[in-house]
Amino acid sequence: MKTIIIIYIVLINLIGFILMGMDKLRARRKRWRIPERTLFIIALLFGSIGIFTGMYLFRHKTRKLRFSIGIPAIMVVQLLLVTLLYLWNKQEMERPSQAVQLELERVMELDEETIASFISYENLMNSSLASGAIDSNATEAVDLFFEHFTYNIHNEEIQGNQATVTVQITNIDAQALARDLCTEILKDSVEICPEDDTAATTSDYYCLLRDTLASNSYETVVTTATFHLEKEDGIWTILSDSNLEDELVGGFITYMNDPYILSASEVLTIHLDALLELSADEWMEYLEINDIFATYNTEYYSLIDEEYIRQLTDAFDYEILRCQEDGDEAEAVIRITSVDMTSVLDVYKEALLDYARTTQSIRDSSVTFSNETSRMLLEALQENAGATTSTDVTLTFSNNGSTWEVYYTTEFTNALMGNLNEAIEAFSSADNTSQEVTPSQ
Repeated sequence: MKTIIIIYIVLINLIGFILMGMDKLRARRKRWRIPERTLFIIALLFGSIGIFTGMYLFRHKTRKLRFSIGIPAIMVVQLLLVTLLYLWNKQEMERPSQAVQLELERVMELDEETIASFISYENLMNSSLASGAIDSNATEAVDLFFEHFTYNIHNEEIQGNQATVTVQITNIDAQALARDLCTEILKDSVEICPEDDTAATTSDYYCLLRDTLASNSYETVVTTATFHLEKEDGIWTILSDSNLEDELVGGFITYMNDPYILSASEVLTIHLDALLELSADEWMEYLEINDIFATYNTEYYSLIDEEYIRQLTDAFDYEILRCQEDGDEAEAVIRITSVDMTSVLDVYKEALLDYARTTQSIRDSSVTFSNETSRMLLEALQENAGATTSTDVTLTFSNNGSTWEVYYTTEFTNALMGNLNEAIEAFSSADNTSQEVTPSQ
């Protein structure tokens, strides 16, 4: 603002000076003149110094009383006004509220130095999440964060060399932003099959913050920030205060470090959604499937695994029936929908029994026998396409001080795989022929 005022004063006086020179030149050549009213308007617009300098440098209109008296009078009045304004501003500059105002104006203007100072707040980045150098992603994120920032100095209290200034700050809803950002951070951290195993960097964190701000619309809220100042050598200095840093960003630092910012149900949903989004190849990698039915048949086992995983990918779904929090502990009952393996093995068993009743099963070599029984298992899977089963599973998890940590159990894994253990147990307990091959995990 000060720079703009200085530029204006220089320009208006330069214009006044040039107009006086032009008017003098036109007077000598007896050409159309610049109206005196225009010259006085320029003088009243704080261009009196330029007009006055032009009068005596070009010796123009110095004999006219309205100019020789009026222009100096305007100039003296304006100089008095500037002096009074300077003294008033100097007095205000000595007040603690003025020091606070200057600091907050830096936030309003958001130059690179100011943005860097906000990025330097360790907790704003949450160093436990990321590390590394700061780049343009960070400055863009901070710029978006303070896009709607405004303030109003509410109160000032001075006690000797100590002062407190209370400010009402209007900015985006930091709690809503923190919830969205923590959700995105958790989604990244529970990615089942990450494409890149490298550790997160500061740039990644601020890129996520920038994208969250850019893709969501947040209401503005009014919060209060309290500045503590100390006067030294006649200058009020804002004291470093971690609480103030948090208050300037609407409590964003506190919200980001709140281990309960996301509920247990929300965290569980993020974990289960990560499974829901897996492709068939990712399921294969996640479950480490390799001849899951232990057929040991090189011709069919990969086809069987692929068919099983394809059906699991299509069938898997979940529903959270209940989720209750009790302090740092939580318990959830979820309904897992998966491929119906009991149905598959029932069909397979019938096929095996039919095969066992034939003389062909006796005459076949071990290789042929293995191929035939493996083919039957593959066909049983293919016939089952679309058949699903649902199982209710109880999961317990606790808050580790950062977020809710989910504990997956063998019961959950079994339900995920279509109650395969129970299906194999039922299959094995049946009265089969002596040549029957029982699949196992």
